Amino acid sequence: MDQKPIIMDVLAFLIENGPGRTASELAEAIFADKAYQQRVNSDCNLLVDRKRAERRGHGVPGDPYRYYPRA
Repeated sequence: MDQKPIIMDVLAFLIENGPGRTASELAEAIFADKAYQQRVNSDCNLLVDRKRAERRGHGVPGDPYRYYPRA
């Protein structure tokens, strides 16, 4: 079974209930010490593309992307 829809729903829930988290923080919330940031990055991008979330920031170490519910 493909877990992508489940992960995306969990990400959407986390973003709605804790706006402003980075992909790294979201990965840690889902996968604990096995933080799959790269996987979460692509899923966050899909949420943004599907207009379920919005991304703020410049995506650099001093100003990482942060994810918020779509207004």
